[in-house]
Order: sequence, then C-alpha cells, then structure tokens
Amino acid sequence: MAMNGRQEKLIAALDIGSSKVACLIAHVGLDNQVKVLGVGNRACNGGVAGGVVVDMEATERAIRAAVDQAEKMAGQTVSDVILSFSGSDPKSQVVEVSVDVEGHAVGSQDLDRALVEAREKTDDEGGELLHVLPAAFAVDGNFGVKMPVGMYGKTLTVALLVLTAERGPLQNLQACVRRAHLNVVNIVHGPFAAGLSTLVDDEMKMGAACIDLGAGTTGISVFAQGSLVHAETLPLGGAQITEEIARSLLTPFDQAERLKTFNGAAIVDPVDARLEIEVQQVGEAGRDSYSRQPRSNLTSVMEKELELLFATVAKKLDASGFSGVAGKRVVLTGGGAACEGVADLAGKILGRRVRIGKPQLLGGLPQAAQSPGFASLVGLLLYATNPAISDMKPTINKKDDETQEKTGTFGRMTRWLKENF
Repeated sequence: MAMNGRQEKLIAALDIGSSKVACLIAHVGLDNQVKVLGVGNRACNGGVAGGVVVDMEATERAIRAAVDQAEKMAGQTVSDVILSFSGSDPKSQVVEVSVDVEGHAVGSQDLDRALVEAREKTDDEGGELLHVLPAAFAVDGNFGVKMPVGMYGKTLTVALLVLTAERGPLQNLQACVRRAHLNVVNIVHGPFAAGLSTLVDDEMKMGAACIDLGAGTTGISVFAQGSLVHAETLPLGGAQITEEIARSLLTPFDQAERLKTFNGAAIVDPVDARLEIEVQQVGEAGRDSYSRQPRSNLTSVMEKELELLFATVAKKLDASGFSGVAGKRVVLTGGGAACEGVADLAGKILGRRVRIGKPQLLGGLPQAAQSPGFASLVGLLLYATNPAISDMKPTINKKDDETQEKTGTFGRMTRWLKENF
C-alpha cells in the first residue's frame, strides 16, 4: 500500500501480538502527512503464542474488538489493513550479483541482467516473500552508489535483502483477519516496522540494531547505510519471564504478570532484599492466599531471564555476520522495554550503548500509544507512507494480480529501478 503523495487516503494498521491486538486508523493527506484518527487495543487472551496463531476464534475476537474500538474513535470504517507479522522463524539473506558493463555506461538492460541473476540465487522455496529491499549498489566495487544508471565502469554489483517467512503461520494469521471481514493489502515484518518507527536517520546510516521485546517473541532488525540489512525473530519474550516468575514465586500467571509490571526490575538492587512485596499464592484462598516476600525474589528471576535473552540476542547477532555492521548502538523497544533497568542490563550483556526507543510522534497519536509497546504499529504506517522505502516484493492487492502475473517479482524490481534511476 504505497502512497504517492498525490491522493488523500484512509489507512489502517493492525499489529497482532501474543499479548494484545492493536489497530491504528489514520488519514494521509496530499503531502503524505499522517494524522491518527483512531486507536484500538485489546488483549488477545491466548489467541497467539510466540507470534503464531494457536486459537483462531480468540484471535478473531480480539481483532474485531480492536478494530471496532479504533473505528468508533475515528468515526470511520475500514475494510483494508496493513498487517504486521513477527511469528515463526523468518529467513534473511543478502543476494549479491555482479555483471560486466565494460565498454558502456550502466543502463536498464544491465540492471535487468543483474536482477535475473539475483532471482536465480534467491532461496525462497517453501517460504513466502515478506520483503525484497535494495541494500546497496556498487560500480567497480565502490559501494554507496545511489544512482548507477549512466555511470561508467567494468562491473555493476547489486545487493538485495530478501526476507521470507513460513507460509503456514502467515496464512493462519491472514485467515483470522479475513474472518473478521478485513482484507490484508500488505504484510510487514514486525521488527522491521519497529526499527522504522524508533531509529533516527543517523542511527540507520551509522549502523544500529533494533531489539523489539514482545510478549511472545523478540525481534531483531539491523540497519546500515540507511537500509535494512538483517532481520530475524526469536521465540523468546516477556511471556517466558512471566512463566518463570509464576513458577519461582508459586503465584498464578496473571498475578505474575502484574508483579512483573508493577514491582519488577531488570537488575537486582541491594535494597530489594529489605523491600517486601505481597505475592498471591496459587491454589490458596482467604488470609493464607498472600505471602510477603523480599522484592529480590522477583527481581533476581527477572534479571536471570533477561540475561539469558540478551545473551541469545548477542549470539544471534554474531552468527548473522552483521554484528560489526550494527555498530555500537542498540535501540530497545516493545512492551518489554518499559521494564526498569532493562537498558542498563542490555548494554552490559551486548557491550553496546543502549537507549529505549519510542515510536515517532504522529499527528493525533494518543499519549497511550506513544509507548514502546506501539512501535511496530506506528512503524506500519511509516512503511506505507514513506516514499523513500523501496520494497519490491510481490503485491498481494487483487487489483495488481494481472500485472503481477505478467511481470513477476523481479519485473517489478526492474520497473522500480527504471523509475527511480
């Protein structure tokens, strides 16, 4: 759902997470200015686990409730939505090809040849294309070229970031949306959207990683030279921390979540041993249902679990080969970023400067939606309305089916390159 800035439009974004379903409805003006008209937010109640649908009826109810709330606030109804996807284990690969251009200036036919070769190298068997993003162009090995057409040299190199996801989980999520009588017109990788929403331009150019701490998943997106260069999702999140609190303190899961939110911290403070918290005991009632325990019982569990999570993130960054590209900056966002002391702990484990990332302020965005937990949702609107984002994946809009059949994915890439260069 790309906007060209010449047409006013109503746009809706839908973020389906393990803890909540959230919806934003916004108006996009002639100058591409976005004004939020309505926001909806509903608990998912077990419909999604680890970013994957496990109960279609519960997920459908949450979608309906969140969209209905946003529509009432906006005074508008919507039928098309942009959907975020953070489940399964997406595969990120950089496809780089070089073609000989010696003897003439780089032309569109050279781009055609490079893209055909790139398509042959793309391993998307059994997966669904989420994003195809131009990562870099080079002439004679000199990367950073913005406009290769018309330049002279011996070799043209094109690097594309290709992100694919498993079809099953993606189709289940789309099915839940369709059951709520909504049409999915675009799907965006959640960690990518979170990065778009929270990283500033200089961070994207210098190199930075965005860590999206969700309830069921933790998303990683790495940006360099202004482009996404790596993305993945870990099946770890705040829900696992809540479960460990419940088991360690022998408290119901809903109470463990409450303790984590209102009394928890990522780092144990020496004072915690002297501070007491009331912990409801599982299976007990009356006066004996609560026990007083030192706060350190809670914070020590949280610190241990978060250390394991960030250690896993560090290993994934190293394994990706983009640890150096990510530079010295990490931006933490998502619901888990609201935890006291989490930035300090992350900085210690990751060995980088860490800050908490809040979503970009959009016109009309309510105060409640300006927290890190709404970063991916706001990022969906930015993805759809920012003309600088050049995603060349196949469209899923039915209006473009005929064109898609004729051109294919890399035909659209060639067309985009010709229009932009």
